[in-house]
Amino acid sequence: MPAFSASLFKNDRKESERQPDFTGPGNVSKEDFMAIADAVTSGRIKTDDRGDVQLRIAGWKRESKGGRSYISLQLSLDDYGLDAAPAKAAAAPSESIEDLF
Repeated sequence: MPAFSASLFKNDRKESERQPDFTGPGNVSKEDFMAIADAVTSGRIKTDDRGDVQLRIAGWKRESKGGRSYISLQLSLDDYGLDAAPAKAAAAPSESIEDLF
């Protein structure tokens, strides 16, 4: 199933409350991007009552080679955006995102 990947680092350049707390790079392969576009245009992706496509997001705590803590993310359509109904949300983790950094 097509997937996106990204990394979130604490924003060391934050100068105001309007700037994000976390930022980082992300990507999707050209093949996955084209598969998603094809699924959208052919009507194979389910949408909610607002027309939004549901994604599954997974995250892992990591440390860069330079020693910076970050969260590695993967976003996918898997069960959410295609033929299956969304799974129930998992219980909230006991630690806050701030505890990761």
